[in-house]
Amino acid sequence: MEAVDPIVDLGPDAWRDPRRAGTLEWLSTNGMGGYACGTVGGLLQRRWHGLLVAATDVPAGRTMLVPKIEIFATVAGREWSLTANEWSGSGIDAPGLGCLVRVHMAGAVVVRHWRFGAALLEERIAMARGRNATAVVLTLRRAPGPVRLRVKTLVNRRPHDQLTRPGSWKADIAVAARGLQVAFEGASGEGSRVYLQADGAKGVPDGTWYRDYLLPVERGLGYDCIDASVCAGELLLTLQPGRSVGLTASTRGEPAGEGERIVAAALRRSRQLLAQAGAAGDHFRSRLVLSADQFIVERPLPGGRRGTSVIAGYPWFADWSRDALISLPGLLLSTGRHEEAASLLRSLAAFQKDGLLPNRFPAPGEAWMDNSVDAPLLLAEAARRTVNVTRDLGLARDLWPALQAVVDHFIAGTGHGIRVDPADGLVSAGEPGVQLTWMDAKVHGRVITPRMGKPVEINALWCGLLQTMVEWGARLRRDTTAHARALAKARRSFGRFLRPDGDGLMDVLDGPEGHEACLRPNQLLALTGPQSLVTAATARRILARAHDELLTPYGLRTLGPREPGYVGRFEGPVESRDAAYHMGTVWPWLLGPHANAARRFGSAADIDFMRQPFVHHLREGCVGQVCEVADGDAPQRPGGCFAQAWSVAALLDDAAGLDAPTRSPR
Repeated sequence: MEAVDPIVDLGPDAWRDPRRAGTLEWLSTNGMGGYACGTVGGLLQRRWHGLLVAATDVPAGRTMLVPKIEIFATVAGREWSLTANEWSGSGIDAPGLGCLVRVHMAGAVVVRHWRFGAALLEERIAMARGRNATAVVLTLRRAPGPVRLRVKTLVNRRPHDQLTRPGSWKADIAVAARGLQVAFEGASGEGSRVYLQADGAKGVPDGTWYRDYLLPVERGLGYDCIDASVCAGELLLTLQPGRSVGLTASTRGEPAGEGERIVAAALRRSRQLLAQAGAAGDHFRSRLVLSADQFIVERPLPGGRRGTSVIAGYPWFADWSRDALISLPGLLLSTGRHEEAASLLRSLAAFQKDGLLPNRFPAPGEAWMDNSVDAPLLLAEAARRTVNVTRDLGLARDLWPALQAVVDHFIAGTGHGIRVDPADGLVSAGEPGVQLTWMDAKVHGRVITPRMGKPVEINALWCGLLQTMVEWGARLRRDTTAHARALAKARRSFGRFLRPDGDGLMDVLDGPEGHEACLRPNQLLALTGPQSLVTAATARRILARAHDELLTPYGLRTLGPREPGYVGRFEGPVESRDAAYHMGTVWPWLLGPHANAARRFGSAADIDFMRQPFVHHLREGCVGQVCEVADGDAPQRPGGCFAQAWSVAALLDDAAGLDAPTRSPR
């Protein structure tokens, strides 16, 4: 038995009733964009909950194939139902919650313990790395005799963000080796078949539509909330005390014993990642290292090559370049995954066009989007920190052309009104109806925070790009005279951001309606570049005001609570949520720049204080993961994605490569 993770180890007090049980979720991923997720007791609460959500177009295209399995156990002549469902019209039926006695994490493996009669059944769940398969291993830890199991299997065939109506697809269900095979009519390629298998099992086909699954989270968000799935059939088997049996839900037929091999491999990988990160003995950091791994995926590159990317958040985001680059130091540098950091940078640089990067990689059928003024600048920031850590000037040499293209196109002017103002050397950006910075919410064609003009963090990053080029150029024997001149001009002009009252920096200069002086956290990025752009006294005032007015237990508010337009609750239908997204809503990722600024101008005690609430948070929501956002007003209820890459990265970021100068290899 492996050591128990004390961070995520829950008992019945955590799910006092079915509704509370429905708020506790778990997640497993496969490194391709596919995932498995659900609630601790088995209730389907979101459209995204499923035992096998396959990456059918890596990594953004995902298909719901197996929403869940249900276990019925017979011991001493009595059958126990280890199930939980919520139905439209009839409410919650959750007999299994009375049998659920413990939920914990063993590395990346989700473990549930069911006690019924004199029997104790352990269930372990993990996805296979690099393919679309989920394993469930059942071990009969204690029983007076053999236990007969009926495993009911539910299948579906829909994009993971949509719902199914009864009869909307057809499938051929047949007996296969150790279980069942489902072939979806008219489908081809990955995900056109599902195999449901268990060692020693007999498959009994069914085909009945199960209607009226109520998904209350979707209802609360104003979306369609009734789903339907097909019962593919049952797997019948007998389990002896002290023995285990592996089940698999997969897009291919699996050999005997594969379920147990998948779970064992997940445990081995967990140990390897923790060793690589040097996280032994630090339970909080260890859990975050394993959480970080869930976002790292492969992505096809031009020319048939494959590179590294980052899923921005589960369950609904694909890979976004901005999120990946902000996340890189925490997810990869702080965890010792330097080769993957370099791969990610090279992967994104390959998509540079006209000085811009894709804002997000499109899902199948979606248009390419490059509406991100910060992504190409963040490429330089992440690259500088990576080269500082690895001392890999070969990486600097490879990235130089892409970064030089960013410099050239920003100075000459590129899409979306992005250009360097020749008058002051600062970057101006914006066009009506287009959101370009990370504060990118848009409702019915209206950009909520347009920030047109010269945003403070964009110009801090612009100075960082030019400084990186000057540093690298000296080592790569490139002429950086023009970069040095542009940097000097931008640094002199950056003083324009200082508020007249000296209390921090403007958020935007030279906008359509003048300057924007509202209190936002973006100015913190001016404190963490390769060279400080403000005096130490100004930096301390910025930190103090952020601490007093923006900092909450779960991150920083996006707008000061005394500012006009502040919204304290992130709730309601999508229009309301998007309108609040950057108008006071709390974002955990902002703890990253805040902590790194505190390292320079504050104290380490401030960083420990900021991280402590997340020890508790890792036991809530999606256990072991960190949410995307939270309310601006107390008590800061989590919202958005239940697992967000840059939120985890912010808590892991240990400032690796932040200040160290780029040096030649020894």
